[in-house]
Amino acid sequence: MGKPDAAPLLEVERVTKQFPGVKALEDVDLTLNRSEVLAVIGENGAGKSTLMKILAGVQPEDSGEIRIDGERVQLKSVETALAHGIALIHQELNLADNLDVGSNIFLGREPLRLGLVDHGRIHRESKQFLNSVGLKVDPATIVRELTVGKQQMVEIAKALSINARVLIMDEPTSSLSQHETDKLFEVIKDLRSRGVSIVYISHRLGEVKELADRVTVLRDGKNAGELAREEITHDAMV
Repeated sequence: MGKPDAAPLLEVERVTKQFPGVKALEDVDLTLNRSEVLAVIGENGAGKSTLMKILAGVQPEDSGEIRIDGERVQLKSVETALAHGIALIHQELNLADNLDVGSNIFLGREPLRLGLVDHGRIHRESKQFLNSVGLKVDPATIVRELTVGKQQMVEIAKALSINARVLIMDEPTSSLSQHETDKLFEVIKDLRSRGVSIVYISHRLGEVKELADRVTVLRDGKNAGELAREEITHDAMV
């Protein structure tokens, strides 16, 4: 019998999801190892976003199995997925832009002191998580005052604050400048070196080639191939 750590961090096996009139996913498999960037690519309608929403607890699969550390799990809600360490960084950022950065990082999980929200602790701990993604902003800054790239870093800091082991990034560079994209890539590589695994959805093949350890290709809701790092070329991905 293998050692407990021999199992991949996350396994998806024969997952199927149907909507009225369309089978979005059919018997899809996916494996994510520890400290790995896995790119998931495919045309619009290939099933990428549906699969990510299932993994993030946004919607349930109809059939199939999801395992974390070799144990079967039911990701029935976003809260359940977060409890298992899976966080989705949405394409449309999910922050409350009228609140400050620290309040966003701890939204719904505010630490209390003597029955009141402990703003000092929020400020201190938010600063640590922001530093961990290289974002030098005051946690008291209102989110709407930040660029989209910095807001995305706040989302990642928020995910790290719940000890996320799997970050799902859906087209994360779609609204970023080149400078912000370069910064995001630095953060992704740093997170990987610290043991975080990343599922990276993109149609930008240059990004995939730079970041990915492996590529899973979806087509019409089905697996259409997998590429190891040394096989990742533009021709192989199209």
